[in-house]
Amino acid sequence: MKTDEILKLIGDKDFLDKIYRFSYHRCNTSFDAEDLCSDIVLAVISAIQGQSDINNFYGFVWTIAHRVYADFCEKRNKIANNISIQNTELQFANKENEIDNLIEETADREQLKKIFSEIAFLSKIYREVMVMYYIDEMKIKDISAKLDISETTVKQRLFSARNTVRSEVEAMNKRNLSLKPMNLKYAGTGSPCGNNPAECANRTLSQNLIYLCKERPKTAKELSDELCIPMLYVEEELEIQCYGQNGKYGMLRKLDNGKYTINVLVIDYEEYDAASKIYEKYLPQICNILKENIRKYNGEILNLPFLSKQTDTRFILWSMIVLMYYNLTFDVGKTLKEKYFSDVQLSNRPYSMAAFAYDSENDGTFFERDFYGNDGINSSYVGGYKTVHMSNIYSDRIKPHFRCGHNISTDEKILLLLKTIGGLPIDDLSENEKEIAAKCIECGYLRKDGDIIEPKILVLDKKDNSQFLTIVNKFHNMLDIKEKIAEEMSIFIKKHIPQHLIADYFLYNQLIANARSLSKIIDMCIEEDILTTPENDLCAEGVMMLVEKE
Repeated sequence: MKTDEILKLIGDKDFLDKIYRFSYHRCNTSFDAEDLCSDIVLAVISAIQGQSDINNFYGFVWTIAHRVYADFCEKRNKIANNISIQNTELQFANKENEIDNLIEETADREQLKKIFSEIAFLSKIYREVMVMYYIDEMKIKDISAKLDISETTVKQRLFSARNTVRSEVEAMNKRNLSLKPMNLKYAGTGSPCGNNPAECANRTLSQNLIYLCKERPKTAKELSDELCIPMLYVEEELEIQCYGQNGKYGMLRKLDNGKYTINVLVIDYEEYDAASKIYEKYLPQICNILKENIRKYNGEILNLPFLSKQTDTRFILWSMIVLMYYNLTFDVGKTLKEKYFSDVQLSNRPYSMAAFAYDSENDGTFFERDFYGNDGINSSYVGGYKTVHMSNIYSDRIKPHFRCGHNISTDEKILLLLKTIGGLPIDDLSENEKEIAAKCIECGYLRKDGDIIEPKILVLDKKDNSQFLTIVNKFHNMLDIKEKIAEEMSIFIKKHIPQHLIADYFLYNQLIANARSLSKIIDMCIEEDILTTPENDLCAEGVMMLVEKE
């Protein structure tokens, strides 16, 4: 740019406004700002004398402006009597030089981008003042008023933030802004409606943050650095994870020291595998006890007053064996409470969570492969019955017919199932009902017997359910096994559960340690012909209905 062009530009109103705004941000009064602005303009005019060409005019101007401002501060500080204020102002002026120069040098867009990106990595208190000062162009006194802090505090935060930005700008070039391939799968017990923290923890960032807090509590800054994610996003996500779905139960909790730690059990595959093996070593013994009891109580099982025709003990046992196994795990939990955790108050949360962690580069199918779920749903005054309860078992071998919270009153297949209790002639069905019946037969709800369709699943009057449970409880003879499992499990739990989550030891035993062993005992029972082999993955096995007449 030629000298004559520069002189014209200096007289331009927009240029003078920029110089005045620069001055006003750094002065206590408008009079001081006008003096500083005049000094800068005079210094610029003086500096261009004798120069025929200037390549980067704005860089040239802002360099001079900062030098003049530094001199201005020095003169001002000599006048002031307060030594501490002198040092603060000089430090403020000198240290801002590098950052302000880059920010105001609009020609260097790439460097600006780096600086503004780096601001995002600052913690909230420092990020706020930087954004207000540089982006919103607010005065220090206005920032002070808005944040309800002193002007000195504003300056101190700006000073600290500038130091951080200056030291990190170069490091930013080497940052790999990518999340680790971490995944969490969630399981829980109780009623999750409106209280399930996992609903807020399905994003990749949230799962990374939760997992990183597993081994030890960490600050937001530590998490930001470890993930190379700006503090802005980390702090927001941490707040979400502490708040949860209902504001009371989140996946993380914030400690008094400002650090974050897990608020649910987080288990990686190695830990899950080791816990599972405690139960698995006893599976052959458990299977033998089951076979003995089945031979002993086979007649009683077949004589249960089912409302659907049942002639195969192996099919009936699908809905019994899970309860039998749950009895064992409940007994282990009871032994844990009485002998090893008697001084621990169990959590009173209505819903408890565990998160199973795996790296997406490795095999994460263990969660779906190893777990048997058992969901139940209830409804009142539907299909001519006062109450209806349904449950279904599901795993990698069997798909679920429904999940918790499913609405029976709007499910056409279940409504038709209720209508067929006791048998229903096919001719009595409408064309639409015949189509629904075909779907019910396909999924295992119904079967066809000549011209009659009837339930294939177990259906029992609610008043007779006690007889069903009485037989289940007769399999309750695994005293030696439960004592051995409880002893080993107590040692393992104390080693792996963080002290602040020790009240979840019952959940650890119930949900984590025996999850795979239930799957394996079912597979073992199928091999031993104790259970029927499902014909497909959507079948009648493990589906049961309890009804109560109006």
